[in-house]
Amino acid sequence: AKQGWAFQQHSLSPDEDKLTATTFEAVNAVTPIADLHWSIAHAPRIDKATIDRLKAVGAGIAVHPFSYLNAAGGGPPLRMILDSGIHAGAGSDAAQISTIDPWLMIYYMVTGKNASGVLVNAGQQITRMEALRLYTVENGWFLHEEDKLGSIEPGKLGDVVVLSGDYFD
Repeated sequence: AKQGWAFQQHSLSPDEDKLTATTFEAVNAVTPIADLHWSIAHAPRIDKATIDRLKAVGAGIAVHPFSYLNAAGGGPPLRMILDSGIHAGAGSDAAQISTIDPWLMIYYMVTGKNASGVLVNAGQQITRMEALRLYTVENGWFLHEEDKLGSIEPGKLGDVVVLSGDYFD
């Protein structure tokens, strides 16, 4: 933190989430981290209290909902995360560092259904627009490149995808 480095901690359990929040708070007490955009990744079972602790020090959450593949389970609690107002973005890192098709992740985020079509994340679904924003404009924050990435605007970099249909239908 004293050197201004970015940091992201991968976390797969509530205990890891809480340990990371405690560590971020301890570092923040000595060297403020809000401007460094520190974050936690995955967070499939994070709770509201831990989200609030991370938000209080200016940290973010990068959701990687590999739970899509689970027959049961669910998570991360997407609706709770977005409603909290914490910085959030999304990716498709599958915890074993093999990526999953982002369209499958968006399906999961919007429907709450796993790869078997079973509803495993009830009450945590988000809209297609919210999912798209998590994968695009919101991710610029994690890279300190909000002014360069994530949205189609003059002066910003970007990749273009041409779809065969309307994403919002």
